[in-house]
Amino acid sequence: MTSKISFTKLILDDIRRRGWLAVMTCIALFLMMPVYALLYLSSFSESLSDPYVYENIADSFPGLINGASVIYSDIRLAAFAILAILIALTGFGYIHSREKLDFFHSLPVKRSRWFATVYLAGLIILIVPYVICAALTAAVGAAEGVMTAQLFARCAQAALGGILGIFVIYSSSVFAVMLTGRAVTGLLAALTVIVYPVMVLSVFSLFQSSFFDSFYAAGTTWADTLSRYLSPGGLFLTLARTGAFWHFSPSCVLASILMSAVLIAGAALLYRVRPSEAAGNAIAFPVLAPILKVLIVIPTALFVGVMIPDLMGIPGNTSLLLLSLLTAVLLCIIIEFLYHTDFRKMLKGWKSSLLSICGVLAVVCVFQFDLFGYDTYLPDEGKIEAISIRPDSFDTYFAYLDYEAGSEAAAGVYAPPEYTSELYALAQSGIENLESGISTEFLYEAPLSEDTLAYTPTVFRYRLSGGRTVFRKYAVRNEDLAQVLGQLLDQEDFRKELFPIFQIDKEDVTGISLTDAYTVPEDLGLNASQQKALLDAYEKDVLNVSTDTLLNGTPIAELTVRMPDPEAAPVYSSGIYAVDKASQISMPMLYLYPEYTNTLDLLEEYGCAIRTEIDPADVSSAVLILSGGSVQNGIYDDVLSGLSDTAGITTDTDGEGGSNIVVYSEEDIALILGNVTPSRNGLLKSNASSGDYLEIAYKDGPDGGFSLE
Repeated sequence: MTSKISFTKLILDDIRRRGWLAVMTCIALFLMMPVYALLYLSSFSESLSDPYVYENIADSFPGLINGASVIYSDIRLAAFAILAILIALTGFGYIHSREKLDFFHSLPVKRSRWFATVYLAGLIILIVPYVICAALTAAVGAAEGVMTAQLFARCAQAALGGILGIFVIYSSSVFAVMLTGRAVTGLLAALTVIVYPVMVLSVFSLFQSSFFDSFYAAGTTWADTLSRYLSPGGLFLTLARTGAFWHFSPSCVLASILMSAVLIAGAALLYRVRPSEAAGNAIAFPVLAPILKVLIVIPTALFVGVMIPDLMGIPGNTSLLLLSLLTAVLLCIIIEFLYHTDFRKMLKGWKSSLLSICGVLAVVCVFQFDLFGYDTYLPDEGKIEAISIRPDSFDTYFAYLDYEAGSEAAAGVYAPPEYTSELYALAQSGIENLESGISTEFLYEAPLSEDTLAYTPTVFRYRLSGGRTVFRKYAVRNEDLAQVLGQLLDQEDFRKELFPIFQIDKEDVTGISLTDAYTVPEDLGLNASQQKALLDAYEKDVLNVSTDTLLNGTPIAELTVRMPDPEAAPVYSSGIYAVDKASQISMPMLYLYPEYTNTLDLLEEYGCAIRTEIDPADVSSAVLILSGGSVQNGIYDDVLSGLSDTAGITTDTDGEGGSNIVVYSEEDIALILGNVTPSRNGLLKSNASSGDYLEIAYKDGPDGGFSLE
């Protein structure tokens, strides 16, 4: 016979039964939210009138509600997750005790009703104090004078993100508890369910970067994106961080609701079919024990195998297989012990252990030998809509306003469709080089030589007809790259997309500085019309200069353009907040060549002469810093032998046999300046320094210096 007791009374009774936990939760949240907010704001009480301080506080204040910003944010986020796990374990802890389970199930209450009662009671214990403390935190902000309508809306958004995140963690923990019969295994299962998808997806990305020579991560990978939506832990962090700093997308909210619904439904189903005899067993459903063991061991062993060498700075993958297999064996033994709590039965599940170890070995072999042909993959030419390339040398030649991982500037500029065949052939040559052992990793690790300098690591981006974008990175021969890039540079539209000067709004420019052979930036002091005229002349020169100059020429100077930072903190003035015009961003690396006649003529007209050589009479002292390799090879022996007695030489300054040569006389300075070659950037030439450096102290003005070829 089913009891007629009200559902609400059952929930209240369960809350009273866990009154100690409800009190502890209230105290913990009260200390972590309003009390912490009060202490945090009180430390700025004397400087709140400063607009910069206020802006920083307003930016971080929503994080005081969900733990996603300011100091100790990770600790408070972890505390929220621990509370959710603890409430799930204590609420359904009775299913781990046969006596308690028999008592509860002997009562005239359906299992589904018991599940709903305990689940909702735990949710109330967690969410109600959280909402109250969130409101108190906002009240603290209002009392301290930092709260505005806009900030209150952001705080409400942060609270919603926190509630949804806690909801996901709590539901995950309840689901994990249903799979287990002991409190210890329940806790371990909860942690596993929360982080398992993140770990699996991380293993895939880590193995790609570790084993595939052509792998290139362009911004956020699909694995990173999936981990935010398919993992309880990833979704919890995403909800907290986006809720505190940005507007989280509807897809993120929907994902949290759907995931919680799936976990709740799964937990309720498991509770209904869960045998009472499972209490006291490690796994509630013995048939799942070997399956769960295999699913846990394989990704965990692989994750440990790839992370330990990375954390210890061990290069290569030689130790990865051994570490993964060793971890797999240890995990199998530990899991079997947790299953049986008997050292004599740690090898009982040898079949699942063998399957786990073989699974680890199989995954490593798939990546080690590239059985699916990742490195040699090249999309069908007929399915390619466009290809872009970005040699490594571009990183030291171009500076874009929007340059960041994943941006268009970071990936390169798509070539006109008529050049797809040439770029396709270049990519094929890169694959052939890779198969011959010349990979980008080889170029990065090998010492500089004529052989390594003959290749350039280059990112290829393929835009396919189905909308998919594929990235690969190959080492290509310089002459092959120069030939293809030369054809592209002959197209005016391509130059306009490639060179960042065409992205500048000249009306926003606040200043231009010039850096010549003296390597010291000097503000040109131009007015707005002069700045515009100079940049117009520079644009004209970029479009008119020969391709040969761009590919093989050596810059003689560099312009740097300054603009207001659009993301600068607002400044309070005359009753309003306006953009801080004193906060600047710079776009350097606008290089000048002797062929840039329009720009050079204007600079001369403005009285800004470009110095192509350093006059020894302008130098008070110079320090030639030589690497151990240069000293051992005697590259500068002739120069050192010609120095006067006033020169000072200090050896083994870097612990590798290097030397510092300090000169003061004008003759010694002239001797050194005449025998060193600055390492200059080029369109297809990275700043490949020999490791030597020249520091220069000028008689008038700040010091300078440059790396040597």
